[in-house]
Amino acid sequence: MTITTIPAARGQFAPRMQASPRAHLVGIAGSGMRALADVLFAAGWTISGSDLRADALSALTYTTWTGHDAAAVNDSLELIVHSDAVPTDNPELERARALGVPVLSYPQMLAELMKPRQGAAIAGTHGKSTTTAMAAEILSVAGLDPTVIYGATPVAPHSASRLGRGRWLLAEACEYRANFRHLQPQTAVITGIELDHVDCFNSLADVEQAFAEFVARLPAEGLLLAKAECEATRRATRDVSCPIETFGCTGAATWRGTMLRERRGYFSFQLRCRGRLVCDVKLSMPGRHNVDNALAAAALASHCGAGASAIRQGLDRFAGLQRRLEVVADNGSIAVVDDFAHHPTEVAAALATVRQIYPDRRICCVFEPHQASRTGRLLDDFASSLHNADKIVVAEIYRARESGEVPGGVTAAELAARLTERGADAVHLPTHPEIERHMHDLLRPGDVLVTLGAGDIGTIAHGIGQGIREIRKAG
Repeated sequence: MTITTIPAARGQFAPRMQASPRAHLVGIAGSGMRALADVLFAAGWTISGSDLRADALSALTYTTWTGHDAAAVNDSLELIVHSDAVPTDNPELERARALGVPVLSYPQMLAELMKPRQGAAIAGTHGKSTTTAMAAEILSVAGLDPTVIYGATPVAPHSASRLGRGRWLLAEACEYRANFRHLQPQTAVITGIELDHVDCFNSLADVEQAFAEFVARLPAEGLLLAKAECEATRRATRDVSCPIETFGCTGAATWRGTMLRERRGYFSFQLRCRGRLVCDVKLSMPGRHNVDNALAAAALASHCGAGASAIRQGLDRFAGLQRRLEVVADNGSIAVVDDFAHHPTEVAAALATVRQIYPDRRICCVFEPHQASRTGRLLDDFASSLHNADKIVVAEIYRARESGEVPGGVTAAELAARLTERGADAVHLPTHPEIERHMHDLLRPGDVLVTLGAGDIGTIAHGIGQGIREIRKAG
């Protein structure tokens, strides 16, 4: 068991809780939980936490326990918050219940933080983190200083999750287990709906029903911002009682991107609201999908009080998120790009963008499937989305929240075989050392290495990227 120290707590927590309280976060190394810890700490809480991932804990400055032990919990705590990845029989949760310490899940705590503020919840199958961070950047430029909580790490530190002094709280709202139904925001964004999280949703209709229940919590005087081109979103929101505005690049969208221009994967466009020109936008992170994210962020920020100048400056200043088409290294000969993509739509978008950034170069892709259930259910879609790469390595499946035999699940070797059947140059390599050796032999001048997946595959990108940077430095 590892314990680190925490700096002194500071300030006071604004929302309805006593001064200098102590909170213990079970599963603190998760991306959303880390963001929550930072916001609570900035508000004056003393924070401790536990997680199974010792490597992830090493980056935290709070008192942390490697592993889960009832000894981490005592009656001096005001609150226990746990990740949804933590089972109900976790010894720390059981100890907290025995002591009478309140226990909240991450989404329940998010709901508590949202109650005394103007809440904006950003939901959707793809683009939640990026849209939340973009909107936060715009509001910061506008001087509105929002509180922001989302599950990703920005390239620029000023874009991180944080406690603000303004009245708005922007939160990424996840559909997993329909957890976003705990929230009751004034404003919501839906970036689009597809089948995902097949470990808790049996069909697209089930996903749509969860979103319908989420938007039903919006007050009549609230606002829903929805993706114009998404049929599933239209079905899920048809009974909503509050006003709806749409965003997209179609003529029917309330917030519309026009005059799109692309240069090496980076887009610029005109932002219009109900046909009226708001501002010209030039994005600093690549990808056609980020045009839609930017439209959603601009619409949300405008309703929060940001003007046209702040929208333009904020989107121009936003440098992106780590593991979202992040160029880890580029020595002029070999480039390494890392992305969080773990759904076929995201994989296809990432590879298409990489081809725009690096035209006429060979793309070598390492894909780490995320969950056997998702891989099995979307097997043919994954095979289609990955086929765009020239060389493909399928890593072992990252078994998040899964153990043992998974109904409908497949193996990584089966995905590689499906790719080969379709004519792709694909191989399955089960361990990171094997993948690294394979890439050492495979990569040649002019190549682009792309690592894709929501697990730990990014460590390969950073390891190989470090070697490439050292080669350039030596040269």
